[in-house]
Amino acid sequence: MRVTEHIYRGTASGVDSAIPARRGAESSGPRAAATNPMSIEISRRGSGVVVLAVRGEIDICTEPRLREVLWHRLASCARVVVLDLSEVTFCNSAGLQLLEQCRRRAEQREIDFQVVPDRRGLLVRLLDAVGARGRYSLRSEFTGSAG
Repeated sequence: MRVTEHIYRGTASGVDSAIPARRGAESSGPRAAATNPMSIEISRRGSGVVVLAVRGEIDICTEPRLREVLWHRLASCARVVVLDLSEVTFCNSAGLQLLEQCRRRAEQREIDFQVVPDRRGLLVRLLDAVGARGRYSLRSEFTGSAG
């Protein structure tokens, strides 16, 4: 059984127009970073498996909403929480810090916390840079079965 809920789609608000666009942003100009939204889609796959698929950017502006959604799922009755970041286009230290906090929270609650890294390898490089890659259950993709 797969139930999907589109939980959030928004843009970073309150971003100063003086902040330049990130390299590779889809649009150009000083506000390009503010127009790339983050969306979160939640799927329930079978008994006790929750998949959160994140698209867009994870930064200081979008991290609070992602934290709220993840915290709720890590407090639920899920046995497995899969954070699918395969469609993430940017992640900075705010996202990396959130990932570590979620890993710890899942460990405390005996939840299997699995991460599907972005396709470009940004997350893996960040985890390698801080020596944290071995702490995570990284999957190349989520096919619908846990484990």
